[in-house]
Amino acid sequence: MLVESHPEGCVLRAYISDMSIHQRPYPDLSTIPVLAKYSQDERTVWNLGLEQRYLWQPNHIQKITYISQAHELAEARKTFPWLVHGSASVQQQALMDLGAFQNWWRNPAHFGHPTWRKAGIDKVLYIRDLSVRWTNRRWAKSRCQSAAESGSG
Repeated sequence: MLVESHPEGCVLRAYISDMSIHQRPYPDLSTIPVLAKYSQDERTVWNLGLEQRYLWQPNHIQKITYISQAHELAEARKTFPWLVHGSASVQQQALMDLGAFQNWWRNPAHFGHPTWRKAGIDKVLYIRDLSVRWTNRRWAKSRCQSAAESGSG
């Protein structure tokens, strides 16, 4: 199916299964670098948060949770400019996803062990500041506000 570039942002194709809505973006050329940066930042925050949790020892007083890591992310965003230019919601969602660690510790036989995210393989990206306008049952046009503020749309 032909997908044309649209000035309002990327085009989404969605289908609905029994349990969820699956969406695949077809971004226009100006949005691709912004989404790639978001993905890189999300992967970096995930891997650093995962390393922190791997290095935690039971004899430490404070447990590593989303709250403690979110405070550290806020401090890091003040220090490192490359974090400031990324989407804070995408970075925070990476830390929320690390909550899978608690599920794994509670029931390791049922839940998979959290692993490192690699470029080009793990491409899941959660963007909350997204407005979607459906054009028909299968296609929608979307606009990511933070990508538009970055100068891409």
